[in-house]
Amino acid sequence: MADKGAWGPNGRIYTTKYPYEGPFLDKMPAKQLKGFYKRDDPEVVRKQLDFMYDYGIDFFAYNWFFGRHYYYHRNFAPQSDVYYPKGWKIDAARDGRVAVPGVEEWTDQLDVLLQENYKRPEGKRLKFALNWCDDSEDRWIQWLRMASPENLRSKTNYRGETPDKDLYLRVHDKITLLWIDKYFHRSDYLTDEIGRPVVYFYFPHDTEARASYYGVRLNELLQRSQNLAKNAGFPGIKFIAVTSGAMTSSLQAYGMPTSWKPFDPDQPWKGGNYSDRLLFQDYVPRLKALGFEGLTAYIYHDFYDQNNKSYADMRKTYRGHWDKWSAYFRDDDQFDYQVPVAMGWDRRPAGGTWPQKSGLPSEPLKDRVRSDKSTFKAKLTDARDVLLENRSSNGNTLMVCCWNEYLEGNHIEPSRGHGFDYLEAIREVLSP
Repeated sequence: MADKGAWGPNGRIYTTKYPYEGPFLDKMPAKQLKGFYKRDDPEVVRKQLDFMYDYGIDFFAYNWFFGRHYYYHRNFAPQSDVYYPKGWKIDAARDGRVAVPGVEEWTDQLDVLLQENYKRPEGKRLKFALNWCDDSEDRWIQWLRMASPENLRSKTNYRGETPDKDLYLRVHDKITLLWIDKYFHRSDYLTDEIGRPVVYFYFPHDTEARASYYGVRLNELLQRSQNLAKNAGFPGIKFIAVTSGAMTSSLQAYGMPTSWKPFDPDQPWKGGNYSDRLLFQDYVPRLKALGFEGLTAYIYHDFYDQNNKSYADMRKTYRGHWDKWSAYFRDDDQFDYQVPVAMGWDRRPAGGTWPQKSGLPSEPLKDRVRSDKSTFKAKLTDARDVLLENRSSNGNTLMVCCWNEYLEGNHIEPSRGHGFDYLEAIREVLSP
């Protein structure tokens, strides 16, 4: 794999010590899904929805990305259907070029999932929620680059298209209005008991750090979204933080940043420094004040000095988090700790864990975190028991990650190697 953005200038380097180990055919999706399928194939999507429903999955949270730097033209036919809030300013002299940029990215699969979901009988439709992934350094730099001499010379941008605080806030409003207009009004969108749409927010510390560049606090951004949702007739939005991070003091340098400053204030697109880093146990207590009403995780790689080099390790790591955060939020019935479960971690198909500039993996043992039906079922059983024990404060959601994250070896979708093992475990443990 020659991912030059993640690795060194020559991509991934393979040696006798670190040989090429992927892709793995045992990770090929099951034959019912046509093997390595097109993600927007309606036939495949119908099967995926069938499998989720038949094996007891109630809803899915879809990773949702937004490129905030993209300007487009409302009067140019291929771009005329791109979302833009009704009545917002455009430049008629430039084919209706939008005044506030930004487009959804990689929604082809989601679009088909939702089309096919609506075709199902009402009683068999799955609920869905958005998991906003605002964590890309590349997107952030592209946003800042809008005011660069290079972009102005190439006419990628025009004078006045400046990534200042006002535009940053208007883009955030645009994101929220897109959620409202395109997704929240759907009957299959996930809502809480009082009708608030649920939005998962992946790695909020990245957004917090970048918003600090403008002197904007994360709770201010979430409150803007709350106000827009209420103006649209909703009771508000329930934001759930999807986050994890280092917990060992020796890893403070790799902690969760809460601020970002450019190396050169006159050329912020040249990059900057993420600072004011917190360890995970210091970040979580801040979540409620930041505007979140719940917490779950994509992957827990460690719990203090315990880290994952096997699935047995991962079970210990997760148990540590379950107990710590269930106890921490036990007396707060206004904050849900949604107990997370993962079937493993094996990033070798994407080059290994973790990338470093030499092109060699720095922690190859972390790619040996693999479960089978028995060990995954045992972990699910433990998670269910923790959830039930703390149900009055944790709520009633157990999050299983992920459906089809093959490149990181974290998937429950039926595959050639594991068949339906993981879905069977979910049905056996969690079905009424």
